[in-house]
Amino acid sequence: AGVSVQSARPIVEALRDRLLAEVLRRSGYRTGAVSANTWVSTHSGFATGFERFVERLDGGRPAQMSTERLGDRLRWMASAARARSDDGAAAAAATLEQWAAEPAPAPFFWFVNLVECHSPYLPPRPYAALRAGGRMRAALEASEWLNLASFWRTCVTREAPEEPVLERMRSGYRGAIAYMDAWLGRVLEALDAAGQLEDTLVIVSSDHGENFGEGGLIGHGFSLDERLMRVPFVAAGPGAERLEGIRSLAEVPGRLAAIAGVPEHPYDPSELPPLPVAQFDSPAPGLDDPRTQRAIALWNLDEAAAARLVTPIAATTDGTVKLVVRGGREEFYDLERDPSEREQLAAAAVGADAAARLRAALAHPAATASVARRVEPAPAAAEDPELAELEDRMRLLGYL
Repeated sequence: AGVSVQSARPIVEALRDRLLAEVLRRSGYRTGAVSANTWVSTHSGFATGFERFVERLDGGRPAQMSTERLGDRLRWMASAARARSDDGAAAAAATLEQWAAEPAPAPFFWFVNLVECHSPYLPPRPYAALRAGGRMRAALEASEWLNLASFWRTCVTREAPEEPVLERMRSGYRGAIAYMDAWLGRVLEALDAAGQLEDTLVIVSSDHGENFGEGGLIGHGFSLDERLMRVPFVAAGPGAERLEGIRSLAEVPGRLAAIAGVPEHPYDPSELPPLPVAQFDSPAPGLDDPRTQRAIALWNLDEAAAARLVTPIAATTDGTVKLVVRGGREEFYDLERDPSEREQLAAAAVGADAAARLRAALAHPAATASVARRVEPAPAAAEDPELAELEDRMRLLGYL
């Protein structure tokens, strides 16, 4: 579709004055970021506001996972069997340890984006619970099921892998979470050794969860169920108590600016919807688009699957009742009684007041505005080998 890795750059840079890193930098904070995420890169504009921006990208694993070249495939299998490689976390920790050991003449704000809990779910030893043979099978299955085309097809047809395949994915995911727990301990120890931990507010969160066969879904697309939307949020250190009751990651910049004592910041709580809102934009154009028709023919999609391919989704919840709008059709769920969202409620059963609050959240200007539509995307730069490689990585990770 001609989407470039640089498409986000003008959007991010246009919002410079609202980015937390820039707000804190102007208030005297030293700002640094470490990213192991191909999408969160200098090329896509996410270095904006950071004095130091370090990219710890492991380009080998995704490329080996989906390549047809025999040499890369063999390296992919050997890497899975050895279980020594990660997706940038170890290098990111080394960077943070170096920063922590430096003199601290001013307060600092660090942002770290890791992808260890992302597919292909192959953590390093000792966090890889599967034996070498199981890891090799999981690597082959990742090549088959976790490339972008297979991921889309699975989610729209709801034909998930068989249970043994899913369980190997879950095992890797659990191991990746354990690895991240140990990784965090390593970073906290570095801050403690530098005498900075007691004065540092540490926040751990995620941008989404994962599906492993629930409802025929894998990964984190084509759905706004609670397994994807209800993410962990843990805070410890000075000011952590002022983060109690937070309901959405959209609230974080304003809360942190207030904790940091920034006298004037651009975050007005009234600009946010009254309830947390999540959105999923359909990745394919309308049903009549030739590209959509080619996908329908290639995957032999029935009418329901084709509709899922092009249907946007929006959702909001008050913590008890959830409203999902799927292509203009409302669905209500009782999360206390039905946390897996298997049985829809009639609007009348929700109650007029509750239904009105949920609808008002989805109708809020912040929930309906699309920044991307107001900024012209940058043209693709296929002649730049570095950008071409980044875009290949993003496709393999499911971002393009």
